[in-house]
Amino acid sequence: MIIGRWQLVETLGPPDSWSMLTAGTTPREWASYQRAVPPRLQPLVTTAHASGERVDQVLPKSRNAWSEAVFRAEPVRWSDGGVHAVLVWVGERAPAERLGVAPFRVDAHARVVRTMPAGLGPHFGATPVEYTGAEQFQRIERFDGALDVVAALTRSEPGSRWSAIATVHSGTGPRSLLLAARNSAADRFDWRGLAVDVTDSVVPQPKSFEAATLELLRDTQPGLYLVILDTAQVRMVRWVTEPVPGLRWRGADERTVPHPEDRARIAAARAQIMAGAGRAALPALRLAAENGGWLTADVEVSPLPGSDVVPAFVLAQLQVTTPPA
Repeated sequence: MIIGRWQLVETLGPPDSWSMLTAGTTPREWASYQRAVPPRLQPLVTTAHASGERVDQVLPKSRNAWSEAVFRAEPVRWSDGGVHAVLVWVGERAPAERLGVAPFRVDAHARVVRTMPAGLGPHFGATPVEYTGAEQFQRIERFDGALDVVAALTRSEPGSRWSAIATVHSGTGPRSLLLAARNSAADRFDWRGLAVDVTDSVVPQPKSFEAATLELLRDTQPGLYLVILDTAQVRMVRWVTEPVPGLRWRGADERTVPHPEDRARIAAARAQIMAGAGRAALPALRLAAENGGWLTADVEVSPLPGSDVVPAFVLAQLQVTTPPA
């Protein structure tokens, strides 16, 4: 049993599947709960999970390293009262600070992420936030596993789990967050997850070389914007550059963003890519503007390097030719 540091027990599934996500701020990512927490202390963790209330206790005298130590089990609750995790502490005295951790949920079918960031500290905000589609990546500086996560959410195979570390903007600068989520067989599109601030152990990462290169491309070609799309339904996954100014993309039904008369051309371009083409062009594509009108862009799509034989994602280059009217 680790003494003097928080340990995070994820409780995103049934009790026999619980695991450890961190020891202090060091990622453990699905390590054995049974090995990390002694059997004599596990009932206290179960009590905190079942009650949704903090459990404080001075442990009895024993031959163990935690003899007569202060024990604390603190649940991490979702808005409906469900417990996503239990923070566990054993030490000489009660902890002065809490490990930064916050719950989130993902509706993988609607591509909606709901977060309760207050547990990460005031620099992340206290109000629950909802993101739709590509919005979820707007606070992220670097997330090397992003497309793997999106692919896992798209498949949503029952009983799956994923974890990754992202560098995220906060009110005090970039922070490293361990993101971990699981789904269930009952509702495979409903993912329950946790965001853990592990900055003290994992240094926030700068933008990747590839991202910096793409930004340089954007800077040398005014009016050029880059976005990653999935090939399953041609939905926006993540903006590589800043979004197109005036484009109606936030929280929108993406089927309504292209002009109705241009949707057949999009379907044809998708078919080319799925058949193995290295690129497909969509000149003068009309896209919905925030003011209710349309903007026009010349669009070129190409499979992302490293994609499967049937690519899951493409990079779309949008050269705006006519701004919103």
